Amino acid sequence: MHMSRARFRWAAVLAGMAMIAPAVPARADGPAGAYLLTVAPRSGPATTRTLWCDPDGGTHGAASQACDQLEAAGGEIGLVPARPDPCTLEHAPVTLIANGVWHGTARHFTRTYANRCLAVRATGGILFGE
Repeated sequence: MHMSRARFRWAAVLAGMAMIAPAVPARADGPAGAYLLTVAPRSGPATTRTLWCDPDGGTHGAASQACDQLEAAGGEIGLVPARPDPCTLEHAPVTLIANGVWHGTARHFTRTYANRCLAVRATGGILFGE
């Protein structure tokens, strides 16, 4: 059976979500947040990183800064202020996907942008950073 690229990506995201809970360090009250962050270009492989906050960690390279942005936005990626840096105008669509939990509340974010630079800047420059 042939699986479309989009279905394969969603299957990978869901499989990754199942792995977040055991990967989060144990605390009596749990971490403040745990996310699976995926950058899926229209052409090319998707990249996925884990992020958890308080304690900060995961496979995200700048977990502390990313968690600071999420804390200021109440865990809502769509509320993280955009970074006002310039970007080129090339057309290379990329979809950002975030699934996770913030203080016990499920959080989901999916948005497609014209290119990776615009996507990264629109989400604060760190969460889906370069």
